[in-house]
Amino acid sequence: MAGVDSLPVREKIAFRRKSIRVMGDLVNLSLLMVRAEDYQRARDNFFASGRRIWFMFGGTVKRLDADLGNKIEAKFNSINTMLDQQAPTKNALVSDLTELDRLMQIAVKTSDEGI
Repeated sequence: MAGVDSLPVREKIAFRRKSIRVMGDLVNLSLLMVRAEDYQRARDNFFASGRRIWFMFGGTVKRLDADLGNKIEAKFNSINTMLDQQAPTKNALVSDLTELDRLMQIAVKTSDEGI
C-alpha cells in the first residue's frame, strides 16, 4: 500500500490541509470536554490525537509562520502538562485551549494561504 510520501504534490497539500483542520477540530473537542470537566476524555480521546498531528505537521506551520508555530507548540506543551495533573485547573485549561483553538484557526488560514 502506498504511503503519503508517494502521493502527488497536489494530494499531499490536500492531506496536509485536512490534517491541520482535523487538528483544530480535536483542540475544539478537547475544549468542550474540559468545559464539561471530563479531563480524561479531553486528554485521551481528543487532545492526544491533536498533539500527534502537531508532531507530524507542526513543522509546516513553523515554516510558514515561525512565531505562530512556536506559540502553538508552547500551548500544546502547557496544556499537555496540565492535563497530566491529577486535578487540573479548569479555568487555566479553558483559557489555554481557547487560545490554542484561536491559534489553530490562524494556522489553518496560514496553511491554506501558503499553498
